[in-house]
Formats: sequence, C-alpha cells, structure tokens
Amino acid sequence: MIKYLIESNNPVSQFIQITLYIPVRHLSQVRLQLPAWRAGRYQLANYVQNIRNFNVISPTGKLIPSSKLTKDLWEFSPDHVGEYQVSYEYYCAKMDAGSCWVDDEQIYLNFVNCCFEIVGRSEERIDVEVISSQDFQICTTLLSENNQLYASNFQQLADSSYIASQNLTHDSFELGETIFHLWFNGEVSFDIADFKTDVKQFALKQIQAFGEFPVDEYHFIYQLLPYPHYHGVEHQRGTVITFGPAQSLVERKNLNELMGVSCHELYHAWNVCQIRPVEILPYDFSKEAYHEAGWMVEGVTTYMGDLFLLKSGYFSLEEYFETFEKVLNRESINLGWKNQSILESSFDLWIDGYVGGIPDKKVSIYTHGALIAFCLDAMLLDENSSLHQVMKILWKRFGKPKIGYTMEEVWEVILSQTHHPIYFNQFYDDFILGKEDIFPLVAKHLSSLGFELDAKPKRDQLSSNYGIIKNDEGLIIKIHPESDAYNKLMLGDIIKSKTDTSNGVELSIDRFGRELQVALLNSEILLYKDYFLVDRKSNPKRGAWING
Repeated sequence: MIKYLIESNNPVSQFIQITLYIPVRHLSQVRLQLPAWRAGRYQLANYVQNIRNFNVISPTGKLIPSSKLTKDLWEFSPDHVGEYQVSYEYYCAKMDAGSCWVDDEQIYLNFVNCCFEIVGRSEERIDVEVISSQDFQICTTLLSENNQLYASNFQQLADSSYIASQNLTHDSFELGETIFHLWFNGEVSFDIADFKTDVKQFALKQIQAFGEFPVDEYHFIYQLLPYPHYHGVEHQRGTVITFGPAQSLVERKNLNELMGVSCHELYHAWNVCQIRPVEILPYDFSKEAYHEAGWMVEGVTTYMGDLFLLKSGYFSLEEYFETFEKVLNRESINLGWKNQSILESSFDLWIDGYVGGIPDKKVSIYTHGALIAFCLDAMLLDENSSLHQVMKILWKRFGKPKIGYTMEEVWEVILSQTHHPIYFNQFYDDFILGKEDIFPLVAKHLSSLGFELDAKPKRDQLSSNYGIIKNDEGLIIKIHPESDAYNKLMLGDIIKSKTDTSNGVELSIDRFGRELQVALLNSEILLYKDYFLVDRKSNPKRGAWING
C-alpha cells in the first residue's frame, strides 16, 4: 500500500521529513510528479523549489539513482520487487490558506504542496501518518479508518489539509446527514456559540438552495493569526481560512470579513469542487489547465457568498450594501474591461491573474465576475427564475454526476430559463465575450430592485479631479487614461508637494531622482469616484431576490 510518513525533527527549521513508501510489483520505471499548482489558484506555484535531499532506497536498503525529467518530475528504475522508500525534505515556511507552515506550535500541511503523484497509480489508496507532539490536537480533511488517515486516491490527497497544534479549539453542528466541524487555531476573540449559529444559518440556506450537500462531513479550519492576513481556499470536504489580526475580530466589521470568506468558501463545495469546467476535471497538477470559466468559478461564488449572508439574516441590508459597494469601488478604478474580456482574463490567470499586472490590462474574475452574476440574477428574476435555479440545474446535471461542463453548456442552461434569449445573448456578447462598460447595466438592475447607484468624489482630490491614485508616501500607482495627468506623469513618480492654481494644480515630483514641476488641468468630470447605494423603495422583485 502506498503510504506517506511525515515528521519534523526540528520544527523551528521549518523543514519536514517525508518518506513515501511505494510497493513495486513490476520492474518498470517509476515516475513521481510533484504538483506545480493547486486547486483554487490557477497560477504555477512550483512547489519543487521547497524540496531538498531527495533519495530513493530499494527494498534491500541500497540507495539507487534517480533522475529528473522535468523541473518537478522524477524517475527511477527499480532493481527488485518490494517496497521502495522515497525520502526528501520539504520547507514549510509560507502561511496562507493553501500552503504549508511548521514551527514550535504547529504542523500545518496542504498535501498538494509536498506530496508526489505516482504516475499511473493515481487511483490507489494512499495512507498518511504525520508524527507530532503528543499534546497536539489534530484536525484534517483526510478520511479515517481504524485510526489510520488516508485518501482514496491522489486527487483526494491533493485536496486535503492537516493541522496538528496545541492551540486548537473545536465545535461542530449537524445539518441533515452532514456534520460540520469548526476548528480554530490561535486566539479566539469572539463568541464561538454565536459564530456557530451564524455559520449554521448560511449553510442551511445554501443547502436549501441546492437541495442537498455534496459530502457527509465538512471542516471549517481557521488559522487565526496575530498579524494582518486574509485568505481562503476551497476543498471538497472543507476549507482553510487564514485571518488576522485575530484580536480584531472583536469588531463586527472584521467579523463580517471572516463570515464573508467562510460563506464564499462553503459555496465552493458545490461550485468548483463539484460543478467544474471540463478543462479541470480531473485536475492535472503537472501543467497549466487553461479555461475561460473564471466568471463562473469565482464571480458567481463571490456574488452568491455575499448574497447568502443577506438571505440567512446575518447581514443587514446596510451591511450588504457595504459589501456590494466594495465590489463596485474595486471595479471602478480598473479600466481593464476596455482591453480584455473576462473570458480572456480567465484564460490569462496563469500569466498575471493574481498580481497587479500592467495598467488596465485585465478584469478581475472575482469582482467583475460578481457584477456579471448580479446582472444575470436580476435578468433571470424577471423571467420568474434566478441564478440559484441555474446553479441547481448545473449541480444536478454536472456536479453531482461529476461531469465537467463547457461554457456552451452553462449558457444553454441559462437560456433554458428565459423566453427572451435575444436579450441574454446580447448580454453575453457585450459583457462576457465583449468589452462593454457594465456599470450602467448594474445601475439599471439595482434600480429594478429599488436601489439607486450614486457616486461622489473620492476623499483624495487628486483621484477624482486629476485621475491620480497614490499611496501614503506619495508614490503614484495609477493614472486615469482620460486625465491630463496621463500625458504628463508616470507610474512611480513621487509627489513631493502640491499647489492649487486657478484652473488646476501644480505638482512637484521626484521622477526616479529627477525633480520636475508639472501643471495639471482640473477635469470637468469625476475621473475616479466612490460608488454607494441608496435604498429608495421596496418592491416584490426585491423579496424574490432576497428570499427566493
């Protein structure tokens, strides 16, 4: 049986020692593929950079040679049948929701980072043993049988997480046939009972929307950190969420952030973990897996995660407004929609999807995708359907039977919910395939729910009147392409002083060591602005949106 034995001989070194036991029955070459990326982040991570001291030992105890065929694919030729041992060390020094961290207080692992797939034997069961201090408590999304942790196959191992820690707090609740676990590693500065009640409410609403939950056990695993952090990663049997500072969770606004990512990641238990594009079912972790479904996998999830906090009663309408406004204002300063469709931005995730990239090149599959999802939901409500109904159909047709969907099949389901396909196809051409400004349409659909989308100047005059966004040190980080500044200033210029003039402003800047004076004309329109929602009136459609 394939088995991993993992321990840390010196936790403060942040290395773990891993031994992979491989039973070899035939004298054919054995290939070991380390993942180059992980689910939920479509970007090469090259985990191989954290490996050292790789060795292969034969059943006779002899060290045998191995070779690398690619940067993260090893091969060795067995000379006997029997059990081979592959030993190596992995450096666990990145704390986020998808990586590995080891210190004197915990062993935290996401196995996709550090475990090899044995090529050709991916469907075999894999046993896992992690040696840790006796006073450590353990939580994991691995399966368990007779006190033995295991994964049914490599895909499940790569989708699993593990924490052994002396600071774990645990609670749980049941909904239907599923047990939900809450694990908190670190300082808990809020009432766990209240937190559990709120999680239970949004979980119930999501289950009611889909009609069932995909698995019989689910783990919310929280790394509560003493420093600022925010990250979440979905898994079929749970989620890992990092948040800090932990003490800040005494404030409602910060607890709202934690609740928001929790609801988002739970929605992924259906959308992505099960309802998945055909290009990533199953995951091939050895190379890029290009797809154009970013607005579906993250945009819909971002929109639904926030909406279910409103539906469950956790969010007041005012709090939901605040969350929606954050999405709008993140989008409003990004003019990437003029240059790249969301389909193109999804395909290009592997290039620059998780970094700033060059100015106004792309759109965010999260926030821009959420606005697309909102508009579709509003349009479907007019057809006596909803985006929830579409997702429920996709769950039954693709998710539950684990059949990957194509974007054409998703759109066919959406069109099945309308008697006016021409409008939906025009929407697709303009805002999914195309590069039209979605804000006017968002405003229109908000109005149909009784909300007004309004705007005001940003607090910084330079942003709204001159199209300049700078950091606290005066470093210019964004320039509006329709501003006077776009033809006179550079990204990286540092504003040293500002003097108002009769028709504009004069800036003294440092341009990479050169001192310059730049005069700018005041814009006749607000360039960068802050959007906010105003509740004008309620109507029947709003009730269907919140309660349907």
